[in-house]
Amino acid sequence: MDVMRRSLLTLMGLGLLAASGCVSDEEEGGDSFTLTGAISNVASGPVPAGTVTIRLEEQGVMDVAAKLIAETSVVSDGKATRVPFVLQVPKPELDKAVDAGFTVRVERDGRLIATNTTKQRYSGGSNISLRIEPILY
Repeated sequence: MDVMRRSLLTLMGLGLLAASGCVSDEEEGGDSFTLTGAISNVASGPVPAGTVTIRLEEQGVMDVAAKLIAETSVVSDGKATRVPFVLQVPKPELDKAVDAGFTVRVERDGRLIATNTTKQRYSGGSNISLRIEPILY
């Protein structure tokens, strides 16, 4: 019985070690890593034209404004159904964050056109797919 328990624990430990080596495109010893991804529209059709701002934030602390971890902006021409982005993420800030998640905004001429209204958590990995919903005025 004791041998089976040790074998099981050893296999679990090896599995965790193998999984931790495959998480991201992180450089050896680097303090940051690169996330790539794409924004798509919940409503069928292209991502609206405008500036798309993608923020990775600490969103798990109640009654406190979300703390910025990383941010990038790209431009949507209003024709593509998926808009790609690249985000440099500082690993120390992400490691300290409580419940990291994404906020996405599409703005045009100073007006909010689309955003994400549901929480989109960062759950690891380096290829992210995010969704936005149009704002109806």
